[in-house]
Amino acid sequence: MSPGGVIEAALERRKTLVHYAPDPGDFSDRFVARNVDVSFRELPPGGPGPFVAVRDDDGFQGAVSVEGLEDLLAPPHATAFDHDSVSPTYGALLELLDDTVFASLSRRQLLATTREFEDRAWRAGRGRLHVGFQTAEALEPQRALYRRLATETDLDVHVHFANGDVDLDGVTVHGDSESTAGYWFVAFDGPDDSQCALVAEQRGEDDYEGAWTYDSDLVVDVLDDVTAGA
Repeated sequence: MSPGGVIEAALERRKTLVHYAPDPGDFSDRFVARNVDVSFRELPPGGPGPFVAVRDDDGFQGAVSVEGLEDLLAPPHATAFDHDSVSPTYGALLELLDDTVFASLSRRQLLATTREFEDRAWRAGRGRLHVGFQTAEALEPQRALYRRLATETDLDVHVHFANGDVDLDGVTVHGDSESTAGYWFVAFDGPDDSQCALVAEQRGEDDYEGAWTYDSDLVVDVLDDVTAGA
């Protein structure tokens, strides 16, 4: 499966968001370009604060406050291994919306999710981590972070580029294959249930279509594809 296969697989598992609030407002408009169906249920006066229930083909998956969901749509600033700025709230939201395609993601949103997955790999301390940067220049702000991941843990760290040359202690560098060029991806195959992958394809200057998954089979499929011929 190519990185884009994660997006295709997620499109087949459409989720439903049930918005509970005193009035619908413009909530559903926020999801017009996303792979979710949105319905509205009115909350009576004096009831709980606005919240969203998440459902899929398997039924009810969980609920989150509208305020919490806003954290996913406009994520906090994330720094390397800063648990307070991203985890655990942001990570919990990602898991709740696992396999949901977001057709309009900014670089900031993708960076926050990437930080969450890098932090997941750091805490696991072992396994395979492959990250697609597209260009060598994109790695430069993260050089120290990836040196730590490679030298202070037992992780097998790999970075992929469409162009450029990088020399980084402990990190294996790959030139992108045709199947991975053009994608922003992070794929981690770690111990226990720590597997995760993020894939996004650029649509505009600061506009990406993307999805993430915690399905171990999908994660391994992506890793097999990005390492084929490497």
